[in-house]
Amino acid sequence: MIVYHVTSAHKLKHYLESGRILPPVRAWKTIECAEKFSIQTGRPIILRLKFPRNAVRLEGHRGYALYIEDSYPMEKLFGKTFSFG
Repeated sequence: MIVYHVTSAHKLKHYLESGRILPPVRAWKTIECAEKFSIQTGRPIILRLKFPRNAVRLEGHRGYALYIEDSYPMEKLFGKTFSFG
């Protein structure tokens, strides 16, 4: 399923350096929910991820927030590995 992960530029840099988003990886079911959360938290970056159908529903959040307990490899997001140096 397609979900939307809200993050900051600082966290995105860490994701790219480590090659993965460390668990728990949280995301929203709809882009509208992700946009609202982005505005509320000041985190301007929204990443489109693919979660398995068995992602766990996060308590509260009207059933729109999900998470997985596995790390999310960045090559799944960008299709290649990045290196900074």
